[in-house]
Order: sequence, then structure tokens, then C-alpha cells
Amino acid sequence: MVFRIGSAQGFYGDDVTRALPMITGGHVDVVCFEALSELTMAILQKDRLANPARGYTFDLRIIAAQILPQAFARKIPLITNGGGLNPLAAAEMVRESAAKLGLSGLKIAAVTGDDVLANLASFGDLTNIDTGERLADAANQNWVTANVYLGAQPIVEALRQGADIVITGRVADPCLYLAPLIAHYDWSWDDWNRLAAGIVAGHLLECTGQVVGGNSLAVINMLDPYDLPFLGYPIAHVEEDGSFVITKVPGSPGCVSVETVKEQLLYEIHDPANYLTPDVIANFTTLRLTPEGEDRVRVTGVTGKPRPETVKLNLSRLEGYMRELIFTLGYPEAWHKVDQLKAMIAESWKELPIERVEYHYLGMNSLFGPLAPLPADPLEIIVRVTFTAADPDTLKTAVRRVMANGLSCPAGMSVSGTTVGADPRVIVGLWATLVDRASVKPEVTYFET
Repeated sequence: MVFRIGSAQGFYGDDVTRALPMITGGHVDVVCFEALSELTMAILQKDRLANPARGYTFDLRIIAAQILPQAFARKIPLITNGGGLNPLAAAEMVRESAAKLGLSGLKIAAVTGDDVLANLASFGDLTNIDTGERLADAANQNWVTANVYLGAQPIVEALRQGADIVITGRVADPCLYLAPLIAHYDWSWDDWNRLAAGIVAGHLLECTGQVVGGNSLAVINMLDPYDLPFLGYPIAHVEEDGSFVITKVPGSPGCVSVETVKEQLLYEIHDPANYLTPDVIANFTTLRLTPEGEDRVRVTGVTGKPRPETVKLNLSRLEGYMRELIFTLGYPEAWHKVDQLKAMIAESWKELPIERVEYHYLGMNSLFGPLAPLPADPLEIIVRVTFTAADPDTLKTAVRRVMANGLSCPAGMSVSGTTVGADPRVIVGLWATLVDRASVKPEVTYFET
């Protein structure tokens, strides 16, 4: 008998209702929703700055209202890290929603302990893993978040206590999927090969549509593009020994093949022989992929190594504000007009405390930078100008000064009205470090209806 894990979210804003066919069709034993990234954490921080009661994803409201009732009726647990920066408030929201829906006897678990902002000093002398800078030496100490990447352990505890939905903060993505396997099969915490297999299963599932043909070059000519909004999200059939099959909701659009699995396997990977997670170091180089019928790929041979002694801690801080303006310039002498635009902007901003200005040419070098040769005399050039300052009023003034040149600009220039009317955006910068895993203390809080 295999254990079946469904994946119904790969990012904040994903269509979480793709969980419903898995649940109502009886195709899964648990469903995971992976919502967080560094960008998402920054978005949630902006939400929390506006309202301290927020800090969790809006998707959780959809899960609570539309998916949880169906899952609870079938005793299918849900796991989500959509609690973001405020898992307790998220759990309370879910409890209130469930009570209104008459879901009596529901058990909600909120995992906390990843937020260590209040006790940063207790970690000692922290060093940035990218730059080597000491935390104490950082010129900008305007820290707004500090979240450790937790592993599977608190989720396993919650599932063993009968939680119907587990809501976490910053848990490492694949560990969401490893947790129900440990809880179901009672894998040992030092069974490195099985734990690594669970991590690989989670890694293949965590980006939902990508492993079933979305965002894929391998099957770019095999899928009907009109099916892309309706791809059947992935399911892993995991056996007790850790081997598993990646498939999808039966009869749904999409494609699971060795090629799509390879694409997702190598996605966001630095060292395939040492994929670091809080629970195990997974070795991708020993695994084997075998086609096993339509939309089924078997994964075997994953090996693992003991978990790291440290876990990653991401701090974020406010680093000012940014704006962008998008201009269009056309033939003839389009590049000469770009030079005129740059000079006009530089002169308009001469006395303003603008900290950084960058120019990109959309459709020419915005994706590949200097690798993309620029055409000699193009018919049109779309210029994206991004600029930053310490305060939003400086950026508003900068936009007004540029737009005051509307009839004194390079010949034929136009500007995107949407960008002109936009508001400055807060810049939330990252500062990454490592901390001793023993210094991190996850906690589980339960709510019931």
C-alpha cells in the first residue's frame, strides 16, 4: 500500500483549488501547499507593516473556505506554510472560518519558532554567508524579519497529534512533503536514504505545474496551450522503502515524463550531490528515473547523508524605496534618442538624492544582459528605468521632474501611464546566515472547533 501526497500550491497566488479534484476523487492521503519564497516573505512583511494582524497568505482563506471542508469530511490532512510571518493569526482565521462552516471537532496546528527576530543577540556573532560581513558590522540595522528554515519535525508532531490542518511559517519547501511520510511510515530521523527520498519527492512536487508540463521546454510542443490553465497537479505515490512514482490527477491535462521530472529535479539546485535541507543532505546523483506507463515516472536509488549541524537564517531589512518608468523610443536614430533620454533624466535629477539608476531594454537585453547583442538601428526601443532612494517623496519628485519635460523630450518619446501613476515600493533586502540547529526551538500550538 503506497502513501499518496498531493501538491496543490507552488507559490503565493497559485490556484489552490487544484486540490479539490485530488480530494474529491479519492486520489490522495494528504495535500501540501507550498507558498513561501524570499519574495513572498517580503510581500507578507509589507502586509504586516500595514496591518500587524496580517502576515499570512490570502490563499489560506481560499483553503479554509473551499478546500478544508472537503478534506475534513474525508479525513485528509492539509499542510501549508502559508502562515508566513504570522501562523498563529492564520490558525485563528482558519478556526473562525471552520466554525462558521460548522466543522465541529476540527484540529488546527500552528507551527512557530522560526521567527527569531526578538532574540537575535542570543545567536552570537553571525556572518553573512554570501559576503562574509559580520552582523554587528552591518551599516543598516533596520531588521524587520528574521526567520530560520525549520524542518519536518514540528509538522510530524502535529500530524501524530491528529491535526487536520497544519499551518507553518518558514519551513524549508520539501520538508512539508517529507513530514507526512515520516508520520505515516515512522521513518527514523537518521534513516538518511529514506529521508533523502522524501526530500526528493517533495522537491519534485513543490512547484506544482512545472513537473506536469508547465514552464517546460521538454514538452513545449506536446501540450495544447489552451490546457495550460487547467493542468492536473502532481501526486507522489511513495512506498515504505522511499521509492516513489510521480504522477498527476487522473484524466487531467498535462504530462508527466522523464523529461519533465528531470527539468524539475534540476530546478533551483546548486550541488546535485549535496542538496542541503534541515533534515538531511540528499544526493541526487545516485537516483534513477524510469517511465512506468502514461504520466508515471518511478524514482529510485536516492541516497542521503547526515543533516547539517546548522540551519539557514534569513534576515530582512528595509533598504529604501524604488520606482520604475517605461519609455518607448522609435526609428530613426533610436539609440541616439536613448542617449538623449538618459541625459535628460540625469540633468532633471542632478540635485536629488537618488541612490541608484539602472537602464534595461525590454525585448533586447532585460533577460540575458550583456550576453544579448543589441541591434544597430532598431525600429523601436522600450527603456525600463529603475531608480531608488531612501524615502518615497524623493522618488515622487523625481517622476514629476522627468514628466515636466513631456514636450521637451527626445523626438517621438512616449511613456507608460501606468508606471507614471504608480506608487514607490518598499525595498526589503535579504541578509543570510547560518545558526546552530540546537538553538532553534519549534513550537506547536493547537486550535479546535
